[in-house]
Amino acid sequence: MTRKFSDLFDYQQRAITYLYEHDHALAMLPVGAGKSVIGWTAATELMAAGVVRRPLVFAPLRVAQITWPDERDQWEHLTGQPLVDWAGEPAGWADSPWKQSRLLWGQIASAQARIVRTGDASRKYDLQTRLAELLGEQRRVNRGLRKNLDAAPTSVHVTSFENLLWLCELYEPGQSPFDLWIFDEIGKLKNPKSSRYKAVRKHTREVKLVWGLNATPAPEGMEDLFTQVQVVDGGKLWGKSFYQWRSRYFMPADFRGYTWRLQPGAHQRLTQDLNTLAFRVDEAELGYQKNIRHTPRPVRLPPKAREAYEAMELKMLVEIEAADDIVAMSKATAAMKLQQITQGFIYDEEGHAHTLHEEKPNALAKLIDELGKEPLLVAYEFAEDLHAIQRVWKNVPYLGQGVSAAAAREHVERWNKRELPVLALHWMSAGHGLNLQHGGSHICWYGLPWSLEGFQQTNGRIDRQGQTRACFGHVLMAEDTVDERVWAVLAEKNADQNAIIQAIRTI
Repeated sequence: MTRKFSDLFDYQQRAITYLYEHDHALAMLPVGAGKSVIGWTAATELMAAGVVRRPLVFAPLRVAQITWPDERDQWEHLTGQPLVDWAGEPAGWADSPWKQSRLLWGQIASAQARIVRTGDASRKYDLQTRLAELLGEQRRVNRGLRKNLDAAPTSVHVTSFENLLWLCELYEPGQSPFDLWIFDEIGKLKNPKSSRYKAVRKHTREVKLVWGLNATPAPEGMEDLFTQVQVVDGGKLWGKSFYQWRSRYFMPADFRGYTWRLQPGAHQRLTQDLNTLAFRVDEAELGYQKNIRHTPRPVRLPPKAREAYEAMELKMLVEIEAADDIVAMSKATAAMKLQQITQGFIYDEEGHAHTLHEEKPNALAKLIDELGKEPLLVAYEFAEDLHAIQRVWKNVPYLGQGVSAAAAREHVERWNKRELPVLALHWMSAGHGLNLQHGGSHICWYGLPWSLEGFQQTNGRIDRQGQTRACFGHVLMAEDTVDERVWAVLAEKNADQNAIIQAIRTI
């Protein structure tokens, strides 16, 4: 059913007005607050007023492929608004010079990688010849796009973060046809060392309007906010260097400087700065009040798995029958191996999985039986986790790596019609933006992530506007293992992030 503009909540209308009135804004909107419809509406109002002509939206893959197009069709005031869909791989895009440019960009990257890997001189020469041809064709296509900026449709352009580098290389900073850049889940750019961040910050300094939308702005603490602020305001607030900014407001928390903590008084000074650029919506104002309750479901490791766990924990080595010993070369690798063991397997150096126990699959099977006909969303961490889930529920549909946009859309639609008893999803592939609240209210964490953002965003797929049932999270947790540590760390990070968010002004 198509909804009307009058159906927007008061906080959504205030957020739309704020964005409409501010060229640069960082919107901290809770999971399920309706970021997409807020961004869509504010952008189209600016287009109607003649302020902008070609908004450009960057969003996580599934959000760009499914959520933004669906939001347009679900609201009366957005229905029929022009949309250019550049989400995901370019093979599925409508024919255009931009599609041609993106295809060439991908082919060039592939050819360059193959040249590096090729040892045969003759084969390398052929690849270099092909690369020169591709580069020549790319120059021709891109030259035409840069010369005729008005050829770009007057439309909202929606793409995924995977295409950010291509667009940043296609146009020089300040020379693109896009006059409003919207970053849905701008936290995807929080790493100051990433090539995406380094490329995009040069452009947003020159863009007329820049908005950042984020539901989990600081899952790892205040440091997460620097790049988001930099992208939105071009360095006016905190300068251009992350490391100078960090030295000014933080101090090393360990001898090697791997972790940093805020200096006394820095939290207040930084939030004062943020309040000149950012705003938030209080969760108490949401039309839907979040209600998810998480319950750990203990899993006990059998003796052989416990022996392997303790060997990895103490010696960083596990002996596997019919295979070479598995050795962790660092504490970080050992921590990852410990997580694998709690899940029921361990990867060797070649990436082959060796099964150690079936306790988590058994616990999942028991949970499915207990829920009866109530649909269950299962969040997994490793590829081997998915294989284990598939042993419990044969041919389980899933949202993760390798699933096409068409298949993902079909899975989402069937889930929301309550046609799927079980749907698996990887929190990195499908943890943002998807509306799954109509299909069920139970989620099982088959394996916990260290990422608070991933945890909260994935829970928000069911615990959001439109949910009519009480929500329940079932956490499969191996006793006396790293699972319990991850659970505790998530709680600590959540408290730190809440302190930051609460210091941001509401509208």
